[in-house]
Amino acid sequence: VAWALGIQRGTLVFVDKLCIDQKNEERKKQGIMRLGAYIHHSKTMVVLYTELYLKKLWTVYEVAAFSTRNSLDQMKILPMEKNLAFMA
Repeated sequence: VAWALGIQRGTLVFVDKLCIDQKNEERKKQGIMRLGAYIHHSKTMVVLYTELYLKKLWTVYEVAAFSTRNSLDQMKILPMEKNLAFMA
């Protein structure tokens, strides 16, 4: 995925769905509580957009938090319907 997005080798990437435990509720809560720190240190945000994206509170929070510190030019929005091929 990183290659398809033009992310250089060695670049640190935070993927909330992968980096935040989705099964252990306590660890999931801790990960969510740290979202602000991850976003604070982010220079670019890539949104893999689906119809559900803006219906989830934490994804709206991520966009809002990122946009308070960064230009919207630093956010890449990729509609998932058009990008499923490289995710398989």
